[in-house]
Amino acid sequence: MNEHKYNGFSEDSLRRIALRKVNYRMSVKIHISVYITVCTFLSGINLVFTPTFWWVLFPIFGWLIGVAEHITSYIIYARGVYPSAKRGAIYHSVAYIFVMLLLFVTNYFNSPFYYWSIFPAFLWGTGLVIHLVTYYIYHRPTTDDQGVLKSRRERAVEKEMEKMQSRLKKE
Repeated sequence: MNEHKYNGFSEDSLRRIALRKVNYRMSVKIHISVYITVCTFLSGINLVFTPTFWWVLFPIFGWLIGVAEHITSYIIYARGVYPSAKRGAIYHSVAYIFVMLLLFVTNYFNSPFYYWSIFPAFLWGTGLVIHLVTYYIYHRPTTDDQGVLKSRRERAVEKEMEKMQSRLKKE
């Protein structure tokens, strides 16, 4: 076993991380390749059998949601985004964008004179804004008095710990 350390990581742990990143990247490439192949095949079927109605757009945009989330998962892992609040905000944003894309395409082709897709876009968008603001205020790390990056939540936990410790000392 190699004992070299790189910023606290052993060579073996770095190898496991590298293997996981390579496997993740390969699975994304396979997903994209299958997506393109199947969408091309479905487009051909649509063109040959029902050229007047482009039903193929629904599976193309529906599956695109899964592809976008898969790519997002890889990028988050590869960049080392570990705080769960940040990952949640990123996933929520990507899901919102691609689901709304599907809904607007569906709305356009099924009822182009009635814009029903605006309602879920507005309501879910409100939830997304609340999620992002909550992350920004509560979870985003900022520098404290000693120059250490800590979130508001981490600072509140430390303050509460100090209160609890001082009470225990008095008893």
